Amino acid sequence: MSRDDESTDSLDAEYLYPSDADVLDISNDDGEIRVRFVVPDPETGDGLVLEAVVESIEEADFELPLDDEYYD
Repeated sequence: MSRDDESTDSLDAEYLYPSDADVLDISNDDGEIRVRFVVPDPETGDGLVLEAVVESIEEADFELPLDDEYYD
């Protein structure tokens, strides 16, 4: 099922959590950093591949790997 023709308004982030996402790829295309990741469709449970362009980079104070408690 492809949702390319649907707007992102049909995907409600209220039901998505950081622990639901898996990163598929991080690339540098045309000078932009792009991240492809997969999340479950909150309505159907099917996997959805999302792509995002990095708009800002900020330093953060945390230790890697991230602990699940970080998201609680």
